[in-house]
Amino acid sequence: YVPYNNGSPHGYAVRVSLSDFSSSGVEYLNLADTNSNLKGFIGGFATDAHAYYAPFNNDDGRSGYAARVSLSDFSSSGVEYLNLADTNPNLKGFFGGFATDAHAYYVPHANDGGRSGYAARVSLSDF
Repeated sequence: YVPYNNGSPHGYAVRVSLSDFSSSGVEYLNLADTNSNLKGFIGGFATDAHAYYAPFNNDDGRSGYAARVSLSDFSSSGVEYLNLADTNPNLKGFFGGFATDAHAYYVPHANDGGRSGYAARVSLSDF
């Protein structure tokens, strides 16, 4: 499940085993333990190797911090992230995304200036 807001933005990502769909099949990690900006995501997507989280809003307002977690290492050591806004300050506030064989795409929604048309594409091999 994608972490968003439970009264304030949070970073708790959850996965449930399809072969053990019970409380014993639940695993979670706090993405914000890796970097305090990794919280307040809306939407996510997966490839064979990673779960991706689309940045929306953290404690500082609209966020550009995209994260991914290795599906074979669903722990803090399997977390990678990048700040899309380091490339362009308008790359914040996305509503989900999707992946192809080569790229992750982040769907624009609203950045600090209001509604946004700034989409982002990131190479999966160079995340």
